[in-house]
Amino acid sequence: MGTEDGNDGPDHGADHRAAPRPPAGLVERIGEHAARAPSRIAVMEAEGAGGLTYAELDAVAMARAAWLSGHCAPGDRVLLVYSAGCELLKSLLGCLYAGVTAVAAPVPGPPWHLASATGRALDAEPRVVLTDIRDLMAVADWMGQDGLPRMSLLTTDLADLDVPAAPGAPPPLRPPAPDSVALLRYVPRPAAGAERLTHTHGEVARHLDLTSRVMGLAEGVRSGAWLPPQPGTGDLRQVLAALYAGGTAITLPPGEPVPPRRWLELIDRHRIEVSGAPARFYDECVRGVPPETVDRLDLSHWRRALIEADQAAEGAPARFAARFAPAGFRPEAFTACYSPASWTTLVSTSPAITDAGVRSLERGVLEPLRSCSLGTEAAAQADPGVVSLVGLEVPPDMPVGVVDPGTGEAMPDLRIGEIEMAGADGRERTGDLGVRYGDRVYLVGRSDETLSAYGRTVYPGFVERWVRGLHRAFKGAIGGVFTVPALREELVVVHEVRQDGAEEFCLPSLAWTIRDALARRSGVRAGSVVLLPAGEVPCNAEGGVNRALLRDLFMADALESLHEELDQEVRRRYRREPPIHPVRLIRSRARRPAGSAT
Repeated sequence: MGTEDGNDGPDHGADHRAAPRPPAGLVERIGEHAARAPSRIAVMEAEGAGGLTYAELDAVAMARAAWLSGHCAPGDRVLLVYSAGCELLKSLLGCLYAGVTAVAAPVPGPPWHLASATGRALDAEPRVVLTDIRDLMAVADWMGQDGLPRMSLLTTDLADLDVPAAPGAPPPLRPPAPDSVALLRYVPRPAAGAERLTHTHGEVARHLDLTSRVMGLAEGVRSGAWLPPQPGTGDLRQVLAALYAGGTAITLPPGEPVPPRRWLELIDRHRIEVSGAPARFYDECVRGVPPETVDRLDLSHWRRALIEADQAAEGAPARFAARFAPAGFRPEAFTACYSPASWTTLVSTSPAITDAGVRSLERGVLEPLRSCSLGTEAAAQADPGVVSLVGLEVPPDMPVGVVDPGTGEAMPDLRIGEIEMAGADGRERTGDLGVRYGDRVYLVGRSDETLSAYGRTVYPGFVERWVRGLHRAFKGAIGGVFTVPALREELVVVHEVRQDGAEEFCLPSLAWTIRDALARRSGVRAGSVVLLPAGEVPCNAEGGVNRALLRDLFMADALESLHEELDQEVRRRYRREPPIHPVRLIRSRARRPAGSAT
């Protein structure tokens, strides 16, 4: 997306090129699409019929903005509490059109959701709370119980807000100033609560412009985006990027993902060109979709299959591409992506995967990297100490550096440091660790998840990937690594044992394999190993392991383990009585196909 040089005469050494214009705001872009292609579908639910055209979406947002501008002053905050993504989207756009600040909060439910919603409400001090009839009772009860009656509560789908404003009504602010605040987000931080982040209209426009370009979104492109069970403004970034580009956003159901076969059928039915999922879901498609279904699918139009970079290095893309090649899926469609938690945008995508010879879990030099295609199976590694990393291409207009976390000084190539990017206020830290090599950046993990054990720095993501490569019993399963206080910080490895075959595994032998490999390869002693049945490790919304929750469950003796090998002091502190574990064999049983009768 470049600009042409309009100079007619020769260039005599001076640079006459105009400074690049900032991208248009989301409000302006939707208005442009509504004027140019009013009948094009802007957003629709994959399981529903019809959808909202750009003309209808623009009118709905204008109507909600008209109401908000009559009840709020520019810059006031509006709390959006929805479990349905489309209603959240309408109200979010209404806030942006009206020039008020949108704050998304989870629908109050379990205690942690109550605390989260209350914390955001008290911190943001919103003028109005918007919800829909589906969530009205839960939201009203929450506001009464937590002493929040001073805020006005409105049910948007019952208040005729989507009816165009009457003649003579005050027009909403359109477009808002680029430096005015558009979104207020709360990003969870391990052991530090939630961090409040503000984003101006100019920042949102810049992020969406970049996201739409690196994802290949353009006018008419059909994008399929998951809606999480507790949607927030950051979770709608793929939908917003599709609207920014003038494409069609097809929203997949909130809550638990649809069965793998149904997901692929929706991609086929709606001719979706851009969509993605966690690595474990791609593997579930490989295991759970029968051959007769594969033969009926047409996935040839799917040109961007998104996967998080830190999940792409373990073979899921290769397995999926091989399984669905008969359906027309192309290996080069797989695209690894990276989205820092503090940003509302996808920063980079890359079609390449790289094997990095990482034979030490402490901070140090990585061996030279070699490239291979993301959509093909990497050669089997004879050395189990080798961990794969994904190299991300850095967009030319989004400079990325790797700096020393303590001093902020630039790190040389192949040295682990914190990833830093250019932001509205200068250089911004992401909290992610990585290395730079040539024109690519390779993700290592989160700085706030780095562990210290026996005088060494341990990267949990490395250990977890490493363990999965130690034995066939761990392939296709997930695990978590953390430390617990004992006489000192003791490393604990918790991992699932797969159950999709008829093979028997000796559990004590599997535990010994983990302990011995860590001690020999990294010098880190894993005194405690816990083996779980498949599906017992808690995951986060992105499909990665929820280490904090897993650690809490371990310390509370709340894990339904198949086998435990615990350090003596760890057992004394965290187990009520020492169990007796005879040598056991576990027989892998065939996994029941998704959707089959029980």
